[in-house]
Amino acid sequence: MKNLLTLFFISFIALSALAQAPQKFSYQTVIRNASNQLLVGQTVGIKISILQGSANGSAVYTETHAPQTNANGLATLEIGGGSLLTGNFANINWANGPFFVKTETDPNGGNNYTITNTSQLLSVPYALYAANAPDQQQLSVSLTGDTLYLQNGGFVIIPGINAANNSGGFSGPLNIETALIPAGTFTMGSPTTEPQRGTDEVQHQVTLSAFRMSKYETSNAQFAAFLNAKSIGSNGLYALGVYPSEPLIYDCGSYNGLSYTGSQWQAVAGFENHPVVCVTWYGATEFATYAGGRLPTEAEWEYACRGNTTTAFSTGACLNNTQANYNWGNPLTGCTNTITTNPGQTQAINSYSPNSFGIYNMHGNVWKWCSDWYGSYSTTAQTNPTGASTGAGRVIRGGSWDNGAQYCRSAFRNIGTPGNGSSFFGFRLSFAP
Repeated sequence: MKNLLTLFFISFIALSALAQAPQKFSYQTVIRNASNQLLVGQTVGIKISILQGSANGSAVYTETHAPQTNANGLATLEIGGGSLLTGNFANINWANGPFFVKTETDPNGGNNYTITNTSQLLSVPYALYAANAPDQQQLSVSLTGDTLYLQNGGFVIIPGINAANNSGGFSGPLNIETALIPAGTFTMGSPTTEPQRGTDEVQHQVTLSAFRMSKYETSNAQFAAFLNAKSIGSNGLYALGVYPSEPLIYDCGSYNGLSYTGSQWQAVAGFENHPVVCVTWYGATEFATYAGGRLPTEAEWEYACRGNTTTAFSTGACLNNTQANYNWGNPLTGCTNTITTNPGQTQAINSYSPNSFGIYNMHGNVWKWCSDWYGSYSTTAQTNPTGASTGAGRVIRGGSWDNGAQYCRSAFRNIGTPGNGSSFFGFRLSFAP
């Protein structure tokens, strides 16, 4: 019987393209016990097998490791650098996939493996692929500029070459760029004089520690990569996840989102770099874990959205049609637009100008899931608040392409049922600084 819950992600690092150099890539796994408590500072036994053809395919390579978990329950190792059992890592023909990584874990540090997990390996360092690949390949580049698609149907993700890249960092093969949000104190909520404010926006002082936030909303391409890496089927269920009975996403091709076609999730052509929609709170949370981050708290979201402003929007008292994607026919009371139609769909995640923190589309485009349960604000000063302990729904922020400016205000609060995958719902992530 399995007595551990293991959440893992793989970061691919090409150490060298030279034949004489070690060939390996890093692997990280977060290990919890049956009570969902992290195993901290413990040596665990892990057997790694590279399977070819399918999740039940033959092992072309097997090795063992005995890493120690850190203070966050994270064990780190390098596949290709363990104690060899069978096979030759350098001789694996990565072009002849698909390949799967099978992990077997012993929490006591031995070889009595009590938990097994298998996941498809969707990308490898190009140096490894090239070592045994055919001499000639026809290549095409994804719209986001971070993926090489190969003639034989495979692909190689190359972090860091996205056309939108600048000085920000990124997280692993998903290429999630982040901006540092400095520690600070701000007034959360809205003044009673703000037009069209809500009664649940009571102002109160909040102090936050520094964190990083993704510059862009999570894209269709990024979420599809996650779903396909976890072999999520058309029902959107993730059997090995924290919420196995909750759909992570709904087929949303008709709204320029993701559709399940044949055996994988794909974005509508031309919308790969648009925000993912029809994703549930459960799906956003599972993706966050996969990416090594989390959903932002409601306080973090508003602080990052404001960008040190105190006005209704980070753009000032008004939000016009050149500044955000929303229903331009409904500007905030007292404001006007030169275009007064509803744009009717999402826009690319790098559309419009970023705010003072370098973050795009905090106002409009899609509602963004937060980690908090929706509840009443405290009237006293708070430090790193995480919201209500229970509730009927989770907080969503920012408004969408179909909402008027009122709903896009920095202070506006809304509530979403966690299992609701609306065509207006997306998300972005927070990370440790």
